[in-house]
Amino acid sequence: MNSFLQLLAKDLIQKYGHEFDNLTILFPNKRAGLFLAEELAHLITKPVWMPEILTLGEFIERKTGLKKAEELPLIIKLYKTYQEYSGTTERFDDFYFWGNMLLGDFDDIDKYLVDAKDLFSNITALKEIENAFPYLTPEQIEFIQSFWRSFNGEKYSREQQEFLNVWDKLYPTYKNFKAKLTGENLCYEGMGQRLFCERLSHYHTDKQLIFAGFNALNQCEKRIFSHFRDSGQASFYWDYDLYYSANENHEAGHYIRENMKLFPNALGLEHFNNFRYNNKEVEYISVPSTIGQAKLLPVLVEQLHPQPRKTYTDTAIVLCDETLLTPVIHSIPHSIDKINITMGYPAQNTSVAALIGMLGDLKRYAKQVDGATHYYYKPVIALLNHKLIKSSCPNDIPEITNYINTNNIVYVAEKSLQFSDITRTIFSSSTESLPDYLLNILKKMIAAFRPEEQEGLAIEKEFLFTVFTAIQGIQNTFREENIVPEDKFYLQVINKILQGISIPFSGEPLEGMQIMGLMETRMLDFKNLIILSANEGVLPKSGHASSFIPYNLRLGFGLPTPEHMDVLFAYYFYRLLQRAEHVKILYTDVTKGMTSGEMSRFLYQMKYESGLPIRETHFQNNISVQDNPVISISKNKAILEKLHRYTLPDERGISPSALNTYMECHLKFYFKYIAGIKEKEEIAEELDQRLLGTIFHQSTQSLYQTFPNGEITEEGLDSLMQNDTLIEEHIRQSYLQLYDSTVSRMLESGANELVLSVVKKYVKKVLEYDKTLCPFQLISMERKYRMSLEINTLEHPLVIHVEGDIDRVDRTDRGTRVIDYKTGADKTEFKDLPSIFDSNNRQRNKAAFQTLLYCMMYEHENPGTDPILPGIYSTKLLFTPNYTYSLKCNKEPIHRFKPYEPEFQALLTELLEQLFSPDVPFTQTELPEKCRHCSYNEICKRG
Repeated sequence: MNSFLQLLAKDLIQKYGHEFDNLTILFPNKRAGLFLAEELAHLITKPVWMPEILTLGEFIERKTGLKKAEELPLIIKLYKTYQEYSGTTERFDDFYFWGNMLLGDFDDIDKYLVDAKDLFSNITALKEIENAFPYLTPEQIEFIQSFWRSFNGEKYSREQQEFLNVWDKLYPTYKNFKAKLTGENLCYEGMGQRLFCERLSHYHTDKQLIFAGFNALNQCEKRIFSHFRDSGQASFYWDYDLYYSANENHEAGHYIRENMKLFPNALGLEHFNNFRYNNKEVEYISVPSTIGQAKLLPVLVEQLHPQPRKTYTDTAIVLCDETLLTPVIHSIPHSIDKINITMGYPAQNTSVAALIGMLGDLKRYAKQVDGATHYYYKPVIALLNHKLIKSSCPNDIPEITNYINTNNIVYVAEKSLQFSDITRTIFSSSTESLPDYLLNILKKMIAAFRPEEQEGLAIEKEFLFTVFTAIQGIQNTFREENIVPEDKFYLQVINKILQGISIPFSGEPLEGMQIMGLMETRMLDFKNLIILSANEGVLPKSGHASSFIPYNLRLGFGLPTPEHMDVLFAYYFYRLLQRAEHVKILYTDVTKGMTSGEMSRFLYQMKYESGLPIRETHFQNNISVQDNPVISISKNKAILEKLHRYTLPDERGISPSALNTYMECHLKFYFKYIAGIKEKEEIAEELDQRLLGTIFHQSTQSLYQTFPNGEITEEGLDSLMQNDTLIEEHIRQSYLQLYDSTVSRMLESGANELVLSVVKKYVKKVLEYDKTLCPFQLISMERKYRMSLEINTLEHPLVIHVEGDIDRVDRTDRGTRVIDYKTGADKTEFKDLPSIFDSNNRQRNKAAFQTLLYCMMYEHENPGTDPILPGIYSTKLLFTPNYTYSLKCNKEPIHRFKPYEPEFQALLTELLEQLFSPDVPFTQTELPEKCRHCSYNEICKRG
């Protein structure tokens, strides 16, 4: 296979020998020049002067002397010109994004040599159009008329009037914008091309020009090509294949057919009939996921190269979707020691770009209260866990993030975060501007960076430098132009600039396997190709560049439309394939996000029209249907020692909730109470069910403490129920124990206020219900009780201590009540005592078990108390008619705990003997539905 650049090199040597010093070769991009120089070096046998190799843009810039300006300064200059001629007071922050679109339109106008004055004319009288534009074809005039036909001269819609208000200002803006740029010796690409075209006779060159590898020519390029063709100074080399160029209906050859008529090819047809006649092997491979395509690379490379080789320069991996770069890099087989990544690493995908976004969020959500700065916890935790920050303080950060989570700190005080040099810079409320703030942080990180001490982070220093340079450039541009953007807009500009920056990888571009984007393959040929993400919507790309110029006017004046891009992508795709011999094309067959799950139209086209034998393979992931292994933890010496703490009189006893956990799932008890694996704690900005219960418990307790000596009377409750201010004050005080007064002012949560009103309803309902039981004496609220129970194990008897907080104990004329508050809808009924100890009982009443155990604990500390009445105050069920607090066993209310105590104690002893037995392992529950909402289901892989 002779590649296009090999054909070009051979033809140049054949025609010019070794006399290259009078030759200039012009390409549409730089990459091809490097590979052409390599081909020439292989063919030249003696030292010679190499020909001058330039892009067309470089050639034009040398001749005109105009320097192509960066995008941001151009948009600022455009903004100032538009302000001057429109009288608008629009801020630059608002102008930037549509100004960027307008700059693209001006670029198209110049590249296609459109008369801007005619284009931006307001011609609503349709008959005038034919007279105004005699140089346009009837078809173009019809497109223009079809647009202006919708404008009624007598009455415009609001949208039409707004459009015309801007439209009428665009020609003077365009004209004077270009004049200002010329005065500063600057230009945008289209402006430079147009100026060169208009002064072609002034830009003389004695050299012979070679135009190679072009495809879709704009009007400027056509005029440039024509000028040098007519002067006998130009030769043209087109890269194509007869398969699509000879077929008038094939979109890939649309521009090539026109170009070769105007500028005949210097190479013969015999070199351009490869597509169907080089024994091409094509395979379409559908993969269930985008990442799965990258993971298939080792297999595909091995198929193309069964034996290891010294070089893989004839093989390319082409990414239609360039976001796949990172997984592709990580999927390259280790046997390939040299790769060349042409596209560079996108700056917006770096950890430093993510850091900038986090810092922006930190500033945006910070709040000032009483002269102190507080930071919203989400960006705080994200920043502290960022690898570049965490690596600098590996010991302090876990403690601080854990403290924030454990204490439910929604807004973190600035001073508590200033524990190192870098965090003092990050969490600083100084008055410096946003770019200075960002640059200071990046500067400190660069200075403190020790790649040799932080393995795996060496590349991060390059990322830091790149982002630092980009932000500094943006800051300098705004300063030079005297524009002070808001912080939010500043971040948007930084993000947009980073989208256009790639960080180059070091390496030799002429060695190794190539990894490149589709557009970078122009003029390059490879024997072996692996093309990824060949999905509709990606190839060709869906959507198109935004434009202020309406579609019909674009058609009428010969400006490019979205169809233009489809034709370009068709050419890039078919040109890439034309000389390849082994082609593997992958696409995703599952719809996800913007990916359609359908192969590209180009693949269908080739499948049904090319006549090539195409193999289609559907790759499926191997899905294991095996059950997850059963987890069983035997009680070794270390576990028994941890259980032993419940036998020590000075240690906290085992709680009723812990025993409930054990009955729910033995393994969950092990994870939580033995292994010490904490359930994931999430900060609650808005009050959830757990915090609602906490506030309800605390406010109820504090309100009842207002009664002297705990004597609760009907009159006292009536008075309290009518005192909404006092009730709200106690609820508010309980709320402030969760969120201090400073943080609660910053929350501004209407949802929290709503929850607090619900708590108030619950509290008043409890007071109303208690009124029916008056008078009664409060004995305790939220008090700790403890009891001991002797059990028999295999080795020797043990005394187990059980300990817990009882919500409320009071004494009525019916007896001593032990009450457990529940803010859910816990029921008071259960079948029998064994049912509340049965781990496999789906309807096991956990609240009843806990309340009866509280009764036993109270009776242990207060022997002889009888009757003891167990009860549950379920705040949700309190609102139902005829609600009664009493527990019911087999539908019978329990008015005395004493008759039930022997059986309950026997069942409790049996439960504890099982828990403390060395022979009974910790196993998973036999009811998998319990695993769905379990905090530890990630470990067990159940639920």
